[in-house]
Amino acid sequence: MYANEIAMYPDIMENLEYYMNFYGYNDFQIFKTWKEFPPTLQSLYQKEWDILGDLGKPDITVLYRKNPNEKYKTLIVEVKLNSIVLKDIAQAKMYGDIFKADKVFLVAPADLRRQIAQYYDVNNAIFTYCNGQVRYVKFDNRNLQIQQSFPIGGDIL
Repeated sequence: MYANEIAMYPDIMENLEYYMNFYGYNDFQIFKTWKEFPPTLQSLYQKEWDILGDLGKPDITVLYRKNPNEKYKTLIVEVKLNSIVLKDIAQAKMYGDIFKADKVFLVAPADLRRQIAQYYDVNNAIFTYCNGQVRYVKFDNRNLQIQQSFPIGGDIL
């Protein structure tokens, strides 16, 4: 359906906007960040940008908060065109650690590989980064299946 990951971004960003509103986040900004960070993000994450250098950048970054008196939270979204592999999880974890993200989503249009789910049963640290767990979110029929994300449990947003 999509020629590449970048073609998925507008639909994913539209879904993220829906879910931000659904979960009561009235103050949020969604950015495509795979190539460059806009000035708003660059001022917040210059150090992280410098650390990443040519290692790549997260595909989508979301700043969000419910209350204007709160500090912005960060959601990193890493998008894959095909079924994810362990290297994709490692990449999402790296972004979560470097940005000290509040949430990290790894998004792809395929079911989670059975072997990855089985490995998680043996070692749930496979999805763990400094602030929590990367969530695998299936992107099906142009919709994020956020409420069926893996691993289950805990706050989704």
